[in-house]
Amino acid sequence: MYLLKSSCCLIASVSLFIAAESQSLENINIPKVEGDITLDGKLDEAIWSKATKVSLDYETRPGENTQSPVATTAYVVQNGESLLVAFVAEDPEPSKLHYSFRDRDGWGDDQVGFKVDTFNDGRKAYNFFVNPVGVQSDSIEDDVSLSEDTSWNGIWFSAAHITKTGYNVEIKLPFKVLRFPENSDKWGIDFVRFYPRGYMYRLAHSPQRRDINCFVCQINKAEGFEGIESGRNLEMTPYIVAQDSQTRNPPSEPSWQGEGVDWETGLDLRWGITDSSVLNATINPDFSQVETDAAQLDVNTQFSLFYSEKRPFFLEGAEYFRTPFTLLNTRTIANPDFGAKYIGKNEGHSFGILASRDQQTSFLIPGSLSSSLARLTDVNGSDIESDVFAARYAYDLGEKSQIGGMITHRSTDGYRNSVAAIDGKYMITNVDELRYEVMYSDTENPEQLQQQYGLAPSSDGLGYRVNYSHNGRDWDVFATHIDFDNDFRADLGYKPQVGYDRQAFGVKRNWYGTEENNDFFSDYSLQVKGERVTEYTDQKLWDLATITLNANGEYRSGFTLVGNVSYEFYQNNWFPQKYYSHSGSFYPVNALRVGYNIRWGDGIDYRNARAATYQEYGVYSNWQVTQHWSFGGEWQFTDFDVEQGQLFKADIFNFDTRYQFDQYSYLKFVIRYTDVDYNAPLYSNPNQVSRETIIDRQLLYGYKWNPRTVFYLGYSDNGFEDNTVNQFERTGKTLFSKFSYAFQF
Repeated sequence: MYLLKSSCCLIASVSLFIAAESQSLENINIPKVEGDITLDGKLDEAIWSKATKVSLDYETRPGENTQSPVATTAYVVQNGESLLVAFVAEDPEPSKLHYSFRDRDGWGDDQVGFKVDTFNDGRKAYNFFVNPVGVQSDSIEDDVSLSEDTSWNGIWFSAAHITKTGYNVEIKLPFKVLRFPENSDKWGIDFVRFYPRGYMYRLAHSPQRRDINCFVCQINKAEGFEGIESGRNLEMTPYIVAQDSQTRNPPSEPSWQGEGVDWETGLDLRWGITDSSVLNATINPDFSQVETDAAQLDVNTQFSLFYSEKRPFFLEGAEYFRTPFTLLNTRTIANPDFGAKYIGKNEGHSFGILASRDQQTSFLIPGSLSSSLARLTDVNGSDIESDVFAARYAYDLGEKSQIGGMITHRSTDGYRNSVAAIDGKYMITNVDELRYEVMYSDTENPEQLQQQYGLAPSSDGLGYRVNYSHNGRDWDVFATHIDFDNDFRADLGYKPQVGYDRQAFGVKRNWYGTEENNDFFSDYSLQVKGERVTEYTDQKLWDLATITLNANGEYRSGFTLVGNVSYEFYQNNWFPQKYYSHSGSFYPVNALRVGYNIRWGDGIDYRNARAATYQEYGVYSNWQVTQHWSFGGEWQFTDFDVEQGQLFKADIFNFDTRYQFDQYSYLKFVIRYTDVDYNAPLYSNPNQVSRETIIDRQLLYGYKWNPRTVFYLGYSDNGFEDNTVNQFERTGKTLFSKFSYAFQF
């Protein structure tokens, strides 16, 4: 009996593999029906009997288009206004379903969903997923940049229902959420299930070949969209924010200073001008960031840290402005008076235009060995506002190639920075590609920057990047050349290092395990890489050789081991270095993830230009205690030594706990803690403190009916302790509330 069962499974797997190789799936015909559904996850409406039935037969990860271990069926239909999709996800052990009430986009649960390539060009897709209690996750997947943007949020509707044999999901996706060409007739579409057990199984309707270097391009096609329209796609979101903030600066200013409650109101507008283009605009825009950034160690760093964007206005259509180098980093637009953005795509042409006026003008001053953050102020120390503009255009060449251009501009009286760039991707074969980017900047520096940073009154610079890569099933190869003039600046972007050229080359070998052989690891790889960086003066800055071992396996585990040998030139000295790192994570049970990272070896004390050694240890964990209550914690310890002794040691602690009442409301408590002990006598600065502790805390209640209809009420404070005060002193405290409501017409 066992032999017969194994033979049947083998025959099924071989048949599926042959089907996957031939990519012979028939197009899905999506019928149009009258009426609507009641979202309850029970699939008891007559509409579903008229829907097209689709099975998810392939396990695409960790298996390679093998037979799905569980049965999943999708039903799809459209009614002229919305795409209606339902899933029946069967499970032989429904007690092992992994799910929780949580905020949107918390990937990792049991989930079912689908992706749609509305322009049918194999480049980008919208992803929509739902877990067994109806919590949504969505994103935009981009084959051009090989990235996925989970910060994008659409307003769509879903419900789920747990059954005795698994769970069901119903989804209603209004067409006005999507951008698509006029007279659409065919879309790319796939139906996917994530099934977390020993591995994170990915089950799908479309097979996924590993010898093709794209994902969206491999999904099946669906017909039946003739005559659809986005309709009156107008959304208005007024908001109101109340904030009472107080600050002080002990020990010199121990008294709290504040101006009472500050009220802000405004309006966000989203208008789908056509089916394929959207205008976003704001009046007194809400650019508030509700949740705090995680603490990062900025001791002994050469270049400024990068913080990701979290504000809704900038997240809408962010993929239209994405370039290989980050020429537009919207976190540099700190406090705008207004904002307007127009994005769209049609017949292979895509574009994005952004304009704003920022009340604060701050940006990076990059260099070959370090960077600084500059901020323009007047004679009274007040911020100077500036005008901001960015535009991006891209054109699709053939099936998988693209060429694009980007312009950014920031200016005020006596100051200007403009950047113009051309970039592209050319697919030579299914696994070989060439990417390139050429950038030019023109800058006028005010007297303040000339005096503070020794800059010339005006400057211009050129930068470029050329990259070849081969990403096959078993072998990956890449070669990169990068060159930036010393005077290149991208003040609206994130480019902290200039004045160098870089050559890099790497080879990676991939292997895959199978469940049939009881392999613990589902995939593992070995990569060897070499790199050389030379300053614009022809002084060699860095030679580096790296070997990396990666492995993923049971218990949803992942491990990385890296060894490096380098020679680094810094302030007229060569520093030979050997340093290593090891990291890993796994799920001992589905509700608990545990991870760690270790780094050790030779380093450089950049402040005093001397050799050093360091050890870093970190652990982190995410624990879903109940379906409603979760913990997340991260601790990082750094010990940094020079020949004379320990230079500093640092502890960083990020802690979050959250109680999610239901799909919409939650209570969250956050602590960000940084503690650094300095060996002051070993620093050349006579005012060096011996200890510095920084703490940020936040208590936040949130209610999200959808991504733009929200209510927040919170309290946050921060403070420090060092040798200038006798105890921990708070330096800021804020009580805030925010309410916004999205009206859709």
